[in-house]
Amino acid sequence: MGIPLHRIKDIRMLYGVPAWGDSLIDFDNSLNAPCPRGHVIAARITSENPDEVLILLILTGCGGFKPSSGTVQELNFRSSKNVWGYFSVAAAGGLHEFADSQFGHCFSWGENREEAISNMVVALKELSIRGDFRTTVEYLIKLLETKSFQQNRIDTGWLDRLISEKVQAERPDTMLGVVCGALHVADMSLRNSVSNFLHSLERGQVLPAHTLLNTVDVELIYEGNKYVLKVTRQSPNSYVVIMNKSYVEVDVHRLSDGGLLLSYDGSSYTTYIKEEIDRYRITIDNKTCIFEKENDPSILRSPSAGKLIQYVVEDGGHVFAGQCFAEIEVMKMVMTLTAMESGCIHYVKRAGAVLEPGCVIAKLQLDDPSRVQQAELHTGALPKIHSTVLQGEKLHRIFHYVLDNLVNVMNGYCLPEPYFSIKLKDWVERLMKTLRDPSLPLLELQDIMTSVSGRIPPNVEKAIKKEMAQYASNITSVLCQFPSQQDTDELCINEESINTLANLRKVD
Repeated sequence: MGIPLHRIKDIRMLYGVPAWGDSLIDFDNSLNAPCPRGHVIAARITSENPDEVLILLILTGCGGFKPSSGTVQELNFRSSKNVWGYFSVAAAGGLHEFADSQFGHCFSWGENREEAISNMVVALKELSIRGDFRTTVEYLIKLLETKSFQQNRIDTGWLDRLISEKVQAERPDTMLGVVCGALHVADMSLRNSVSNFLHSLERGQVLPAHTLLNTVDVELIYEGNKYVLKVTRQSPNSYVVIMNKSYVEVDVHRLSDGGLLLSYDGSSYTTYIKEEIDRYRITIDNKTCIFEKENDPSILRSPSAGKLIQYVVEDGGHVFAGQCFAEIEVMKMVMTLTAMESGCIHYVKRAGAVLEPGCVIAKLQLDDPSRVQQAELHTGALPKIHSTVLQGEKLHRIFHYVLDNLVNVMNGYCLPEPYFSIKLKDWVERLMKTLRDPSLPLLELQDIMTSVSGRIPPNVEKAIKKEMAQYASNITSVLCQFPSQQDTDELCINEESINTLANLRKVD
């Protein structure tokens, strides 16, 4: 703009001279020259998939990851005194295919470089971005935590070496990801079946009962392994995941934003799913894992929204596996598309066409369909985890647990055989065992008194505790007798417990 530095307001304030003056500043010898303190790190947040490295013909900007566009469902970042940032999109917004892939910038400050790195890692782990596209947040965390970066032993070829070594962001545990993916896919199917049934009722139609699913078969492909699972809804808030004659029980609660809160192996996880044309993207506590669907290599699709620039192979020509057949423009970059298998190609879209994510560009007549690699079937079992059964809990807790399960069975939440028969027998045996125990009503009443103590009149509380003490004394005296006398005395105790409860009602 032709404005000298000494006339710029912020520069004058930085050097401690009047903001709106026009006096010259001796930048080399000024007594008020600013003294740098601390260290700052800046991180660019881009809508790129770090798991997919592409050969790019760059129009503007730089990068070797696959860019993508789409809407944003959630973007949550909280600045602090040491970390701040800004973003060009917000929740309910989005990025279109003609924009630049960078949409955010985060900065961290520390007294030294190590502290600045630590502050940035914490900030990125707390940054929550949920949308149609992947971001580089997880990959940035991995870069910041590498030994070479922390020791400042990096150069201009450092990132390229990491990419060539296929260094990837931290991922969730494989079996945790499989269980979460299966639950999300099954939950979507179950909700759709209920929704379709209700819509048919609104139109005066009654669909067959078998359309109301309670068990869903799920197939997931992860890193070349195929996981075949069966997911059954055991209650409104719990599922059973079955794989290779093993099963786990998982508590599931739906969140208002479409996610699922899972209780698995004693820990809670917030999870989300994004279904794409050829894959499922599962996010577990801001860590991402991708599950592929059964892929047909004879159908060539667009990996993202963009514009088809040109074909580099004639229609009907032959391409080899790994050979480029087209170029598309995505977010100011030109990406090359390659064939996964060898064969004769036949185009569906014309050059210049606007592409949607997953749309079919061309079809491939394979040279040898038998050479298509199939995912290897996983034959392992699910890991043994902390059971949801109330082991070690008091008698009345176990009673309500098994009773709720049996009520759910009566409401139609049935497991597939043979698991249903095994668990049903176990629940009935537990129920009868707890009902035969004379301490059950006492434990239930003690639980109630714990919550209402201090909120009822003192004389009422005193009378209740007196009756409870009398009942506990009767139980103790009977349990000390010989087993042959217990059956007869249990009847007396049960009768006395009825009288005790009747007296409590009178006191209340």
